[in-house]
Amino acid sequence: MRVLIISHNVISQTNNMGKTLLSYFNGFPPEDNAEFYIQEKEPRNAEAAASYFRITDRDALKAIFGKKAGVSFHLDKTQAETAVHNTGIAESIRQYGRKRNAFVYFMRNAVWALAHWKTKEFSSWLKKVNPEVIFFMSGDYGFMYMITMAIQKMLDIPLVVCCVDDYYLYNRNGHTLFGRYQHQCYMKRVNALMSKASCILTISDMMRDAYSTLFSKPCFTLHTSAHRRTPHDKDNRTRIAYFGNLGFRRYEQLAEMGKAVRFLGIEGIEGIDVYSGEQNPENLKGLTEENGIFFHGEIPFSEVPERMDECLAVIHTESFDPEIQNIIKYSVSTKLADSLMNGPCIIAYGPDNIASVDYLKKHKAAYVISRQEDLVNGLREILTNRQLREEIVLNARELAEKNHDESVNPLKVSTWLQMAVDGVFNRL
Repeated sequence: MRVLIISHNVISQTNNMGKTLLSYFNGFPPEDNAEFYIQEKEPRNAEAAASYFRITDRDALKAIFGKKAGVSFHLDKTQAETAVHNTGIAESIRQYGRKRNAFVYFMRNAVWALAHWKTKEFSSWLKKVNPEVIFFMSGDYGFMYMITMAIQKMLDIPLVVCCVDDYYLYNRNGHTLFGRYQHQCYMKRVNALMSKASCILTISDMMRDAYSTLFSKPCFTLHTSAHRRTPHDKDNRTRIAYFGNLGFRRYEQLAEMGKAVRFLGIEGIEGIDVYSGEQNPENLKGLTEENGIFFHGEIPFSEVPERMDECLAVIHTESFDPEIQNIIKYSVSTKLADSLMNGPCIIAYGPDNIASVDYLKKHKAAYVISRQEDLVNGLREILTNRQLREEIVLNARELAEKNHDESVNPLKVSTWLQMAVDGVFNRL
């Protein structure tokens, strides 16, 4: 079965989306897989796909004025990945694009609508890889749906859509008239593409149920994978840690938790160690030792397991702010799978009406504190009850083996793609 993967990000071992793609297609014959993507990075991983075609935003902009767009790559072996450091105008454009306001969406979609990206070289590459099915990693820009629709029409092959974040039910720019108009235009393209999809893969059961109703398509949950290892639990562990980004005001939750830990004064537990690449001073100002937080900055992913082994517990937290809950309601952190598979007891602090917290609570795979007024008493109970922590870890391991083992997802993806090729979903 030959698969064409379409994604913003290239398959990679370094960024979250790239690693997610790698986990989905790990074990597939790489010579049968090809990827079209728009990120600046060059491909380096031949483990999941051997053939690649890249058209960047800069290529698209130049293509408006008749310049050649795109370049193909063929990999015989996996190479070491190098970071891309944009400078000058390129970096300014990238930073502005991260704002994701309605004007940015409009401009970027307009560039790609005007660009001549369907070149002879690209058509020749598609003909050469000759895919039987398309795997589209969805995003929040309408032009990627336009491109995928055009390719699907050109090849006349089945389409499977994968969703790891919700961009459909919540409009982050809905507070402005232009933002609402942009989202309406975006959803027209989304609905047009989904009508062609054989099935939809989602990151959580909550998203699966919502999208099944929204798009009237077969939907399946595809959980994030984690590599299984043997944890080396150290004696007399007293550390509590948080690993990951501090977006969506998670820094506020951590400061609350740090203050509560300091207030409890449990012997040996001085506060919370935070490992994050966050650099915004505004987000870091509350993460102080006075608030029970020891901020260590970012560490390599390879060092996370060693730090986890030193911990009594690790934290998963989400904001109680209603606006933020709407944004992250259906999402599940990519790092949660690793905590379930290899970490100590998870303490989840956040509302239980969002997918990640609901998932942990449903399977008793974390100690969940879902009300702010219960924080102090909840932390006291879990930090002083070793038997309860051990029971939670056992539940977490069982859940991880069932849903997050790295050998599970490729089998699921392969099955669903083959069902699409065989026309099974058309007969449902």
